[in-house]
Amino acid sequence: MADRVSLTVLLCEDDVQERLVRSYLKECGLNTHPPYLIPRNASREVHGGNVGWVLREFPKELEACRQRHATRANTLLIVVIDADDFAVKDRRSHLQSDVQLAGNDPVAVLDPKRHVETWIRAALGHLVNEVDDYKNPQPKKAEVRTAAKQIYGWVRDKLPAKPMGIPSLIDAMPEWRKIG
Repeated sequence: MADRVSLTVLLCEDDVQERLVRSYLKECGLNTHPPYLIPRNASREVHGGNVGWVLREFPKELEACRQRHATRANTLLIVVIDADDFAVKDRRSHLQSDVQLAGNDPVAVLDPKRHVETWIRAALGHLVNEVDDYKNPQPKKAEVRTAAKQIYGWVRDKLPAKPMGIPSLIDAMPEWRKIG
């Protein structure tokens, strides 16, 4: 799908999520500069309440994406929203409370349990779980790039994601494939 996409909109909570997706897009050989990528980063748009902001903006971005598709402008909407202390399926239902995703919607939803830093640390080979908090220390830019490269390798090689042992990352592999 991504090879036909002319515009990617990234709706995310914070800079770490944006960095991971940008690095993944680069691994896929995709352009991460405007006008090809439009990042909508909650931490730059609002102060606090990042999850709530993503939940509020999602229906608007999805509708805009659908409208662009109606005019034959292929757009991909990437949504990154941490499950936090919720189950991933519950966070997904929060996301879809105002709008239902159709099977043909060009949307990739990445919803890590507990937060994206868990996925990053797992991809770096750290022993992690989906209960503990891994936000601090914040991953360095080079670590995020390395994690994106590892995730790209798992996605491209279609390897079973068992080395990570992180169910939400294993379940997200089809969503990563939609990106590129």
